[in-house]
Amino acid sequence: MGARGGVREVMTDHYRAAGPYRRVRRARSSTAIKANWRLWVSGALLAVAVVFGGGGTPSPIAELVVELAALAAIVAWAWLAGSDRGYPAGELDRPLLVMAGLLVAIPVLQLVPLPPAIWHNLPGREVEVQALALVGRDGAWMPLSESPPHTLASALSLIPPIAMLFMVSRLRERDRLRLVGLFAVLGLLAAVVGVVQLASGNANWLRFYSITQYGFATGFQANRNADADILLIAAMALVAWAVTDGRFGRSRQLQMVVAALLVFLVLSVVLTGSRAGVALLAVVLVVAIAMVVRLAAVRNWRLVAAAALGVAVVVSAGYFLSDNARVQRTLGRFDNDREARPEIWKDTLYAIGRHWPAGSGVGTFQPVFSAAERLEFVRPAFSNRAHNDYLEFFLESGIVAPVILILFFVFAAVRLWRKLTAKGNGRQRVIGILVLGSFLILCLHSLVDYPERSLSLAVLSGMVAGMLGRLGSGEGELG
Repeated sequence: MGARGGVREVMTDHYRAAGPYRRVRRARSSTAIKANWRLWVSGALLAVAVVFGGGGTPSPIAELVVELAALAAIVAWAWLAGSDRGYPAGELDRPLLVMAGLLVAIPVLQLVPLPPAIWHNLPGREVEVQALALVGRDGAWMPLSESPPHTLASALSLIPPIAMLFMVSRLRERDRLRLVGLFAVLGLLAAVVGVVQLASGNANWLRFYSITQYGFATGFQANRNADADILLIAAMALVAWAVTDGRFGRSRQLQMVVAALLVFLVLSVVLTGSRAGVALLAVVLVVAIAMVVRLAAVRNWRLVAAAALGVAVVVSAGYFLSDNARVQRTLGRFDNDREARPEIWKDTLYAIGRHWPAGSGVGTFQPVFSAAERLEFVRPAFSNRAHNDYLEFFLESGIVAPVILILFFVFAAVRLWRKLTAKGNGRQRVIGILVLGSFLILCLHSLVDYPERSLSLAVLSGMVAGMLGRLGSGEGELG
């Protein structure tokens, strides 16, 4: 009994001594589980946006799904954040949120009713004043927007990207990289859907929208150009996720897998038939090499060799597939001399002059452009967009548009410079290069199309902008 009692006392003393250690382990485990909720909520919103947000304004039900998912994510975030005090998110990044708030303020202010003495004198409202005078309503208070329902719908569509921006700005570095990896997977899934769409021929399997571009791969999007942007950014996201994984520099098998997936994404961009998408592949190539070379300074030379191998594989694939019929169809679109965009831009500039400097209201392009379109260039298919996001932004927002753009570019440049020059933190530099590459693709493509009008790409833009946010005070330096 004495021996047994001695053993029992020793074991009791052991468990007493281990008690604080076990409590620390339980606390850390609880913190890790709670911290993952932030990643899961933001990841779920990203997945819903990519899958359901590609229909544009002709598919309001699909956009409503994304908006409801954003509201659910906001509620879940608020509910879970109260018990998540161990997460090193730091203070709110107020400058970043102010920039996002400026975008929301534009449509909201355009919906505020104005007295007749003000709105009667707004440029472009003469016909409306005369029409209301015929029914005795010219003395009514009216907002700046010429179509309040369209402006309200546009304001509601800002909820998902702003929610994503806020959530990503509150994520830790490792969770931001996991979200990048998730988007790479979603991009690969979209590429697979595009291949099935083309392989099905006239059956048109996996076409999610009635108004779409048949004969080309569109993935989860209705527009091939939007799908091309998804695939381009997914390719850069795949490289960013790979080079920040410690196994990538040591495993040739992993390097070969990443190179093969990159080739698949590149070829999928070609299958979209998007001329801008094919041209912007150059940005992806430069960004991918920059990521690998930049991180190689803190890893090893094998990463540079992997980058060279990836470039060789992509170039070789392009050469051997140059005779493919679908590839030829895409390349043939570069010779199209019946481009309608320049004429649309001319009519849009005329509409901007008629409504400058107040603007016509966010979301009002279609009715305003229809009144400004020249009869000699009217086409059977109506122009739902300006095919230039900057011109459309100027038309709808007036003089506020260039001010917002200048502020955004200056703010983004300052934040990117800090990330790209972060000492001793290779992952931050890679994230900075990814953000820079994503902005380049979206901003350059906006010169000839309207990527930000896709809710999928708007939420993706929110994710990328959120990565400009400062890391929490609890983050350490990661090589």
